[in-house]
Amino acid sequence: MKTKKLFTSLAAAVMLSAGLAGTGMAMGQPVHAAGTTQSSNTKTGNVSVKHRTVSAIVNSDNPKLVVVAKDQANPDQIDSNYTKGQTINVLWSTEAKQGDKTVTLYYIENRTINGKESFVFIPSTDVTTSGNVPTESAFVEQANNDVKAIQDAYKRSLQYITVTPKSKKGAKIYYAYKKSKKSKKITFAASKKTIKYGKKYKSSMIVKNGKTRYVYIGKKRYVKQSALKIVSAKYAPLNLPDDLKNLIVEN
Repeated sequence: MKTKKLFTSLAAAVMLSAGLAGTGMAMGQPVHAAGTTQSSNTKTGNVSVKHRTVSAIVNSDNPKLVVVAKDQANPDQIDSNYTKGQTINVLWSTEAKQGDKTVTLYYIENRTINGKESFVFIPSTDVTTSGNVPTESAFVEQANNDVKAIQDAYKRSLQYITVTPKSKKGAKIYYAYKKSKKSKKITFAASKKTIKYGKKYKSSMIVKNGKTRYVYIGKKRYVKQSALKIVSAKYAPLNLPDDLKNLIVEN
């Protein structure tokens, strides 16, 4: 394949996926391994969501790969070191012109080549895929839908969080009240009391008041969320199909 004749639209196309391709999308909330019964002692972590891939069998030894650096308009070629019959994963497909022909390329990964972050593709003619390879736009849409579905499942399954003060001075306790019986507005007032550093509290409710969030810790007491750190969280088993569960990675 003579890469010099490939349209530079290939480079433009892969730029659209720079934020997604090759990396999982972190959800950034305390979570646990999917499908298990959690205890209050479970550690806190972040969930990353893997992208869906399509397996492909390499048709011949050492097929050439097409490489596009992020700051480079024209693609290059490199040796792959793949062997005939080897199984690799591809994520999405794109098309580029080579003379009068249209070439379909499958995206494999991001890789640092000659000190530059680059997108790596393999021509569709060099592999046999196990199924349809989505277009770039379909891949991005599916990835976003997967993240949202998993996030929603964790939100639904959260039973409570365990929190503790960030500061060694503890954290100030607030009480909620209404200024009058007819008032609909709830006001949070600071007390002189604090919760001690190192002590843990369970909470199943966080209340937003204006721009501030308050964590309810029982006995009519609230603490500013910003003054607390999450020690752990307890979830019910996730209600997700297996294909989504298999995308979850706990860090």
